Amino acid sequence: MKTAIEVIGKLKSAGFEAYLVGGAVRDFLIGKDPKDFDVATSADPIQVKELFSRTVDTGIQHGTVLVLINGTGVEVTTFRTESGYSDNRRPDSVEFVKSLDEDLKRRDFTINAMAMTEDLKVVDLFGGRKDLDEKIIRAVGEPDLRFQEDALRMLRAVRFSGQLDFSIDDYTLASIRNNAHLIRAIAVERLKLEMDKIMSNEHAVRSINYLVSSGLAEHMPAGDLFKADWSGFVPSADPLNGWLYAIWKNREDVSAISTYKLSNDEKIALTKSLEATLMDSWDEWILYSFTARQLNLAARIKKAEENWPLKKSELPIKSKSDLAVNGKNLIEWTGNKAGPWLKEALGEIERQVVSGKLQNDKEKIKDWFFDEYYRNE
Repeated sequence: MKTAIEVIGKLKSAGFEAYLVGGAVRDFLIGKDPKDFDVATSADPIQVKELFSRTVDTGIQHGTVLVLINGTGVEVTTFRTESGYSDNRRPDSVEFVKSLDEDLKRRDFTINAMAMTEDLKVVDLFGGRKDLDEKIIRAVGEPDLRFQEDALRMLRAVRFSGQLDFSIDDYTLASIRNNAHLIRAIAVERLKLEMDKIMSNEHAVRSINYLVSSGLAEHMPAGDLFKADWSGFVPSADPLNGWLYAIWKNREDVSAISTYKLSNDEKIALTKSLEATLMDSWDEWILYSFTARQLNLAARIKKAEENWPLKKSELPIKSKSDLAVNGKNLIEWTGNKAGPWLKEALGEIERQVVSGKLQNDKEKIKDWFFDEYYRNE
């Protein structure tokens, strides 16, 4: 907050208007620590760049410059209006203006359409503070226009309902139902980003219920997965927790959500976690074979309340490279050439060590190898 106020002060000292806007104002007013800071100003992007020594042109065509100061970044955007949303996603044109009022009118919800001065005075033109008090998500102005400008705002309303544990205003919700089909125009990458935020908020079930009741799920990729009973879902900060619940609850696999273009890491984590949920019990080998993230994801589904990462950390070895012996040792001991037997022998040694039946000591492994394994081959 101090850095954002410093940016505002410098802009005002140069003769420009400047205010903290958006989510930072909302979070400050409800007692949360703001994570991102956005400043709106009457200065144009060139004037902003001239005032600050370190800037990045993150969206200069739309008036946004990232100011780097005190080891952090503050987005500074020129007051603007937008018009002509022919694709229901992006404005066809952006016009810089000198009025804060005009700038705030273009924002999505009343709780996000407040501004704050450097001395913490709030500018509230649309009743955002009242809606915060009443825990309501309400569109600025006419909701149909807001959602036709950018259809993703409908999914943002759903996300905020869980993120803040707020209700969506009836008029706004009715507008989402009327315009739900427009969500089809939104790139799947943007949908995935919003869904990740929905899945990882504390009141995710509330958001999922709105996703279905608003009709948005009907027009979302794999929308039927969200119509299952989510009452047993226990959210966490990891969005994969929600995606796993969706496929597990519907008895599907990762291919059911392939439209969302998950990364390879996400696909592997979900596939392995789903596999772990099907196991009756987890022994040392299971703890060893699955990552801590995979175990945590599966444990929430199974309601297995234990510190699995801690249990995993207590295993004798973390990977095969931790073994006190390697293939070269086995070849030297036996005089045999490398072959399939080598992989099998090392695998068995690995299992014995992981299970605690064999100490990870070179000489003890050698004795076991000849006494218990090699002679029986």
